[in-house]
Amino acid sequence: MTNRATRFWQNSLRTIPSEDRYSFLNEAYFTNYFRVKIFAVAIFTIQAFVVIIDLQRLANGLWEMNEGYRYLFYLHLLLEAVLLIFIILTTLRKPDGPRSIRVSHMVTVLLFIIFIMIWAAAVATVAQTIHGLITVYVIAIFGVAVAFYVSGAMSLLMYLVAQAVFLFGVSQAQSNPEILVGHYLSSTALVVVAWIISRLVFSSRVKEYLDNRTIEKQKFEIEAAKEESDTILKNILPESIVSQINGLGYPQPRYNSSTTIVFADFVSFYRIVETSDALKVLKILERLFNSFDDIVRSHNLEKLKTIGDCYMYAGGLFTDDNQLDASIEAAFEMREIVRESSEQLRSRTGRDWALRIGLHTGPAITGIIGTWRFIFDVWGPTVNIASRLEAASMTNKINVSRAVYEHLKKSGKYDLEPRGALAIKDMEPVEMFFVERKGESQPTP
Repeated sequence: MTNRATRFWQNSLRTIPSEDRYSFLNEAYFTNYFRVKIFAVAIFTIQAFVVIIDLQRLANGLWEMNEGYRYLFYLHLLLEAVLLIFIILTTLRKPDGPRSIRVSHMVTVLLFIIFIMIWAAAVATVAQTIHGLITVYVIAIFGVAVAFYVSGAMSLLMYLVAQAVFLFGVSQAQSNPEILVGHYLSSTALVVVAWIISRLVFSSRVKEYLDNRTIEKQKFEIEAAKEESDTILKNILPESIVSQINGLGYPQPRYNSSTTIVFADFVSFYRIVETSDALKVLKILERLFNSFDDIVRSHNLEKLKTIGDCYMYAGGLFTDDNQLDASIEAAFEMREIVRESSEQLRSRTGRDWALRIGLHTGPAITGIIGTWRFIFDVWGPTVNIASRLEAASMTNKINVSRAVYEHLKKSGKYDLEPRGALAIKDMEPVEMFFVERKGESQPTP
């Protein structure tokens, strides 16, 4: 408990990192500045009633009986005038936020506090000629201690100045030695207590600031870590699936009534691997797959996975459209990249590089199975048919099904070469077609 109290007491500007101190002072004085206006309005209102009481004393002849009432009236008028200046000043020069606090705002706050304390000391001095009390001075020093955030050194200076004014004033106005000694002792003790309270209030503001900074830093670190994890997830899973994981904790399986599935495989890749340097082949494959990734993203399609040298992507997984046209165009672009690089690839590996592509459209189920090393996947006969169409394709050819053919022939943008119904593994014979852009038909190898 003692250590906690000591740490609390020691909270000062020195405990705030140097680069944050100006920010802290801005926040503290932004609060102080608005409290000055509130206090000025409140005291101004109260003093208006006090001035009325002063005038009633005048009417009752108290001013002639005791000159102190006259001086109190002058002090009350002075306070009203100065408070009015502060009210106008804080209204016209109102900062928009902590960042807009300037030195002039800080000076305004400090002048207000010093004036209130010295004015209260003057009132207590005049009061010695009437009733000998120092109530107003006590209220002022404790009110300032509780209401405003002022650093230890500055608050100590203000209390010393106020106390010096008070002691000098009462020593001139109070003729009773016993009362005077009592004022000396009691006021000094109360000023010490008020300064300690002021110090604790400032320390609490420093602690609050440091705690908020710690929370903000932790929040930033958490958000950065979450952003990093989301980035990693988005490299593994489709963005909409990542959103579901963040929102629901686990993505829900989805049935797609019309999905386009595409398999693109390198012809005789096993021969390339057998006769080429493994690192060289891996770098070539990585460069080509990176190009395929760019193509898939440019058409707003979804990369599903790579299986060895086979690249699998899909359209229509998260849209109402099956994205068949985009999927076909992406297949053409992938084939073109490999064709353009064929001479360079042959010189580096001694083998021809060519794609064989299969494409089918139909219903499929998408989702994630398992919780360890999970991947986003697609299931259903559409996937199996597309895979078989790729296996039954030929070098640099795009092999499609009857369902795809029926859609493409309506557009008139493609040449479609019938292949008849060919038997494929574990399925009934499937009617197949080679597809090319209009006027770009390639001879079958």
